[in-house]
Amino acid sequence: MIHAEYLARIRRRLTLARYPLWAFVILLTVRFWQLQIVRGEEFSSLARDNYLQTERHRAPRGLVVDRGGQVLARSEPSFTLLADQAGLRQLEELGLLAVEDEERAGLEARAARGPAVVRSGIPFAEAAFFEARRRELPGVRVEFVPARDYPLGQATAHLLGYVGEVTAAQLLLEEFVTAASGDLVGQDGIERVYNQTLVGSDGFLDRVVDSRQRVLVSGGLRRTEPVRGETLQLSIVGALQEAAHRAFEDQRGAFVALDVRTGAVLGLGSYPAENPEEFRGDAGKFRAMLADPATPLLNRAVQGRYPPGSAFKLVTAAAGLAEGVVGPETRVTCNGRARVAGRTFHCHRTEGHGSLTLREAISKSCNVFFYRLSEALDVDVIASYARAFGLGAPTGVDLRNESGGVVPTREWKRRVTGERWYASETASVSVGQGAVTVTPIQMARLAAAFASGGNIPTPRLVGTEPGGLVGGILPEYFELIRDGMRDAVVSGTAWRARMPLREVAGKTGTAQVASANVVAANNEDRPYELRTHAWFVGFAPFDDPEIAVAVVVEHGGAGGAAAAPIGGEILRTFFEDSPEARVAGGGALDE
Repeated sequence: MIHAEYLARIRRRLTLARYPLWAFVILLTVRFWQLQIVRGEEFSSLARDNYLQTERHRAPRGLVVDRGGQVLARSEPSFTLLADQAGLRQLEELGLLAVEDEERAGLEARAARGPAVVRSGIPFAEAAFFEARRRELPGVRVEFVPARDYPLGQATAHLLGYVGEVTAAQLLLEEFVTAASGDLVGQDGIERVYNQTLVGSDGFLDRVVDSRQRVLVSGGLRRTEPVRGETLQLSIVGALQEAAHRAFEDQRGAFVALDVRTGAVLGLGSYPAENPEEFRGDAGKFRAMLADPATPLLNRAVQGRYPPGSAFKLVTAAAGLAEGVVGPETRVTCNGRARVAGRTFHCHRTEGHGSLTLREAISKSCNVFFYRLSEALDVDVIASYARAFGLGAPTGVDLRNESGGVVPTREWKRRVTGERWYASETASVSVGQGAVTVTPIQMARLAAAFASGGNIPTPRLVGTEPGGLVGGILPEYFELIRDGMRDAVVSGTAWRARMPLREVAGKTGTAQVASANVVAANNEDRPYELRTHAWFVGFAPFDDPEIAVAVVVEHGGAGGAAAAPIGGEILRTFFEDSPEARVAGGGALDE
């Protein structure tokens, strides 16, 4: 018979053992709850990933078409090589990762977030090579990714922009909230501004695979078809893009054409330009373009800032008329030079123009007339009218990083340089020199304002937005200036912009980059970078304006010789449906 004391000792031991046992049971319960409930979805997802593979079918981006339906951007079949971190190591071990050190760091950073684009637009044979080795290279895969094709190439390069792999910084932006690592998104131009419209909805296909990534089941699981992005119609006329591209040839510069009535952008180009297809997936070529002194990636139409030269005389003329310091019959004698505030200024016509009215001064682009006008106009007054015409501020066009330019005032110079303003500087500003700078799209809007008698349109590539009005300038003043612009094309400095059957009104400009006293007097004898910029602004038809245009040719020389012919070609292309078209002859001064 078991002794009572012994039984009591056993009971005490069992009582003591009960507590660690309960603690162990509780611990198991808590751990089970953590694994099955708290992290259940995480482990379930990991388990699914072991046997369930999701194949992503990229959706084509939407078409971009011009106002007549001509395709400007579309998607075409293409293969892209992607790899995660393990895949990069595999490619490197096999000697198949050919990237520079600078690019490698960025590639590895992107691969840390998910499969990154190693090369895009790879040939079919290369895609087949990697696809056949899918089991050997589980971290590497080939995707069918619709690539972007631009039928007009360089002619629409800056307008449309380009697409590229979304960056880590962009993934934090609201505009790319739906994007994932490895996605191709708009990086510039229309592709960027309207990325949300153009991007489609990707499709997905689930497949059951074994541990060696062999497909076991592909049917009966989730399958969604990709949906193409929306078609985006621009106000652009494709023929204008091509005509301007041909007319510029290898010259640097830009053009903008606007619908006078609505502000719709009919054409916009910047040169030089590179076809985005040529550097697709080639980081080395992209870096070379960034370093190119010709700045082929700069959209000069909205970002280039230039002195407007004599094209600015339209603003000075309007200010003089509105302020009452000049009238239709006011005459000034030009003998080739003028002395203003102790400085001697020269006219482009050495022997002078003789006695001129304002209308004749606009037609012949006489500098002396406007130097005399500047003596009666304060620079702040000229600036107020320049701003009323939309200069000195972005136009609101639906493109990114638009520049505002500079309209100088006394306060502006004091703030920027700490110096006071001199009267001789007002003389320079009156003819579009000195500190004043503008963009081509601002000058196209200026031409549209004079064409319409004071309506300032808001340039838009998609849709329309209300513009504004120039106040304080009487209709008869606009009429007088327009008459001078018509005369400039009929028999003045802009005669090379003439067009058959329709009257054109315009104004040329030759903007100094450096003082003739410092460099060679002859433009052709100067280094290229110190040669004058050539301008033409105008509109047509004269009686019922439809289109306004601005053209700038960097270091092109005289506006009448370099820019006016391009402006005329753009206008002729716009009206080329006229069956009775014929070429008008003639010649005059080039300023």
